[in-house]
Amino acid sequence: MAELTASQLERLAQRRTPTRKSRGLLLGVLAYGAIGLAVAVAAGVIGIVVAKGLPAIDWAFLSEPPVDGMSAGGIWPMIRGSILLLLGTLVLAPVLGIASGIWMAEYLKENRVGQAVRVLVMTLAGTPSIVFGLFGLAIFVLKMGIGFSLIAGWLTLAIMSVPVVALTTEQAIRTVPHSFAEAGVGLGLSRWQVIRKILLPGALPGILTGLVLAAGRAAGEAPPILLTAGLYYSTEKLTLSWETLKRPVANLPYHLAEGYRQGGVIPEKIIWGTCFVLMALVLLVNLMAIIARSRTRGKRQW
Repeated sequence: MAELTASQLERLAQRRTPTRKSRGLLLGVLAYGAIGLAVAVAAGVIGIVVAKGLPAIDWAFLSEPPVDGMSAGGIWPMIRGSILLLLGTLVLAPVLGIASGIWMAEYLKENRVGQAVRVLVMTLAGTPSIVFGLFGLAIFVLKMGIGFSLIAGWLTLAIMSVPVVALTTEQAIRTVPHSFAEAGVGLGLSRWQVIRKILLPGALPGILTGLVLAAGRAAGEAPPILLTAGLYYSTEKLTLSWETLKRPVANLPYHLAEGYRQGGVIPEKIIWGTCFVLMALVLLVNLMAIIARSRTRGKRQW
């Protein structure tokens, strides 16, 4: 075949340019359309929850326990239980998750075993929460004899959160420029010192992202709590002590699930108010983490 001349190549490129532009325009429209649809759905869900739940919100609703068989009163025990579960998860999950992410990023070899480990971790990250709930019931509640308790809920939610934190920690560490680690080694730092003083501080914004995702999931999941730590109704006086760790706790997700399952026992206004409080709690946790991540990222630019 004869070689094309420069003028022929130019004419060929000009004929292809409109096709490329049209394809690029189509992809752009599809991308913006998908983003717009996601934003519209999220705005719709938030709008409905706010419209139906906000009228139920007042100080008594947030600070008093339920009365008259859950048909009146407030949801303070559920708020307190959700906060306790969330705090315990945020203490336990980072320890295991960040350690796992460091091991995957720095010590796990790039071979078939390493690939299999990453596939398993990604599979666990996408596993339905009911599976973790059954695991917690079988191991912590029954096998270890902890029983339905706050501790069993902490352990179950922490294990459910570890894969997400581990994956985001690994990716965050890999985004730190390799030259930083090489400079640390050149200065005589050990491998662990490089990880502790260079890689982890540089990866902190990404690690916080993983914690945000884990916290949001832990705060909103009902099945793990239902099977390990859930309490629907109690007339006992609310106290905070070491004995609290050995008892089940009321919480917002379980309250919502039981409210709809039992149908008509809890007024719809209270259910929507509980939904609004749960959404606000998750948004507050996410907002605090996003602010911390933004400040950390602003201090570390490369």
